[in-house]
Amino acid sequence: MPTGTFEYRDEAEKAAIEQHIAFVQQMRDLAVDAPHGQVLDRLEGHARDAGRELLRTGLERAVLASVESGDGKKGRIGTARAGADGTASGGSSGTW
Repeated sequence: MPTGTFEYRDEAEKAAIEQHIAFVQQMRDLAVDAPHGQVLDRLEGHARDAGRELLRTGLERAVLASVESGDGKKGRIGTARAGADGTASGGSSGTW
């Protein structure tokens, strides 16, 4: 089996790389092991379920990294109300 070297900046990035590699390996195993005529169904199911989890954890890691580094938006925290037409209003030019 071929090997590779990956560079990562922190443990969260390392975990994401490992999770993506595992996802691809699982997809390949499913494709090989699925009975004739069921390959696409099994791959789509795995892509939907495991792929959703992959995206969720990736987003979670990115948000946590942003919060921990202090790179989040600076400024006051507030809310915006949706207007009657479904658009958001707020800010200095909006209606409060």
